[in-house]
Amino acid sequence: MTFNRLFRGLSLVCLFSASQILQAQNPPSVEVFAKPEQIQPFSLKLSPTGDYYALIAPRSDRSSLIVLDRASNTLTANITPEKNQYIVDYWWVSGNRLVMTFGEKQGGFDQPFWMGELMGIDADGKNKQYLFGYRGKDNVGTHIKNSAAMNAHAYVLEPLADEKNAILIGIQKWNESYDSAYLDLARLNVKTGALMMGGGKIPLRDLNPDGILVDAQRKVRVVSGALSDRYSKLLYRDLASGEWLTLNDQKESRRAVLPLAFSKDGKSFYVSVSESGTPDYLGLMDPASRQIKKIYTPETADIGRLMRTADRSDAYAVESYDGSGRGGFVFLDKNAPEALLTKKFSAKFQGELAYLSSFSDDGQYASLFVSSDVNPGEYYIYDKRADALSAALPVRAGIDINASAVVEPFEFKARDGQVIRGWVTLPNEPKGPMPLVVMPHGGPYFVVDRWQFNTEAQFLASRGYAVLQVNFRGSSGYGMDFANAGVGEWGGKMQHDVTDGTRAALTKFAIDPKRVCMFGGSYGAYAAMMGAAQEPGLYHCAIGYSGVYDLQIMRDQGDITRSSSGRTYLNDVLSDDKAWLAERSPTKRAAQIKVPVLLIHGGKDERTPPAHAEAMKRALTAAGNPPEWLYVESEGHGFYNAENRITAYQKILDFLNKHIGPQSK
Repeated sequence: MTFNRLFRGLSLVCLFSASQILQAQNPPSVEVFAKPEQIQPFSLKLSPTGDYYALIAPRSDRSSLIVLDRASNTLTANITPEKNQYIVDYWWVSGNRLVMTFGEKQGGFDQPFWMGELMGIDADGKNKQYLFGYRGKDNVGTHIKNSAAMNAHAYVLEPLADEKNAILIGIQKWNESYDSAYLDLARLNVKTGALMMGGGKIPLRDLNPDGILVDAQRKVRVVSGALSDRYSKLLYRDLASGEWLTLNDQKESRRAVLPLAFSKDGKSFYVSVSESGTPDYLGLMDPASRQIKKIYTPETADIGRLMRTADRSDAYAVESYDGSGRGGFVFLDKNAPEALLTKKFSAKFQGELAYLSSFSDDGQYASLFVSSDVNPGEYYIYDKRADALSAALPVRAGIDINASAVVEPFEFKARDGQVIRGWVTLPNEPKGPMPLVVMPHGGPYFVVDRWQFNTEAQFLASRGYAVLQVNFRGSSGYGMDFANAGVGEWGGKMQHDVTDGTRAALTKFAIDPKRVCMFGGSYGAYAAMMGAAQEPGLYHCAIGYSGVYDLQIMRDQGDITRSSSGRTYLNDVLSDDKAWLAERSPTKRAAQIKVPVLLIHGGKDERTPPAHAEAMKRALTAAGNPPEWLYVESEGHGFYNAENRITAYQKILDFLNKHIGPQSK
């Protein structure tokens, strides 16, 4: 892309004018569910002074960074890249300047692929500066100042600029292979793009950028990551010697420790600990003794996010999913101003989750994000002095939360006695026994279904379908043992959990057993086809979206195979025995699939290449059961373009209505 059209003029119309809010329909149109959100969730951030706030506004073919004056709620800047360019994230680096990073739409993912570029701009839209990335001099437009090109990704490690207008970044060079790339530490001037190297290297790869802790002196002190295997290490940098000390080695300790934030004393730091026999818990680590003090140990579900104080010097709460699994907070300091404010808003928005998502430095202003199973989310700005909330800024327009379907927790025992949890979305005012869509999540690892507004589930429920989501073993969210129990269980215990959950739902809810279909994306599509093959009397149709259908193809093709960590992952979760792979592949079980099938795939999918869908189509056709087919050459792993998503959603709805809907036979 060239940058001569990167920045478009400022709009004089506020993004949230009443004329732009779609009126809810009964039921909402397909477009309401398929089109992008009005605000990207968790993207609204207050400036350090509280004078401005910014947010990311997705579109079907790009996204915009919108900056508004808080007091007047008027637009001050609208940064919109050209087609197929997206604002992935941004940071307030001072009271009136932001740094943003870009992504490009590529085939491997349904989300933009992050390119590691950085650009700076003032809150009023002036002083645009290309700061870092592969498009340096002679590759940007005449209205944008630029820095020298560098073929590398930049990670923002400490966003607040120092007195020299510099922020701390990590640089991962492209000319090093992925398997030998480390982060070089450097400082970047956010006004000029001047780069100051010499900060040393982080001696780990496969880093989690959220697990890099920077102290009050803007020095990287704690990191977590891996070397040549899948085992994580936790390193601590001794400032006196400059050496990195190993505080935890998962290979030896048999537990993974992820750093979250420094505590008030600036020495000890909060950690999430994952080990056998317990859900992931919150601890406080003393780097001197290397001991971890348990702060909060949940009973059933892993901890969630750590909530930081307004000045970011400590934490006041941690998310908890214990009990019903709907979510909530465990307060570390019940009398902290942020804790008291969270309790206040939790009481105000009963039945919903209320998060303080950002603060001004003095704590005078805060942004509040409120969401639930029926509410896709809405933002408010809170003025502490006036004790007042702004008008709501909806994440997704056109949704009437009073008409959305409720989501109930669901728990059952699998055939071997393992407790499995999930969710059932129940349509409003069902007329007689309901049709059921079983919707296993993708991944399958490192993913968990939560109590939240799920677009696909709500779309189907608005048309009268109950939706079942099962957190089968292998899902994250329930501890190391539960996650590891899914290793090697493609087509095995993971599949049985979904089957057992379906049968349990049939006994608990008013569901018509002759109107059950399975629909999933990626791994969920695999589960849909395997379910149809293994349980011919249980499922009456199956829908696969960007699916894995042949495990030998998975081992041989796609972007997972391009790195040593990806190949290690495949070796961990799949056998290399060809007979095992064939027995667990839906393409080799096509003759057992007797129900109607719909396959949806993108031609540029690199995660599950089109070879999967083509092989599944051929196998079903050869077995006398040709599938319905939707193939879009321009799409990747999941459809991103709004018009293509609308087409896919309508195709899914038509297919369901035909085979298990009210008019089906």
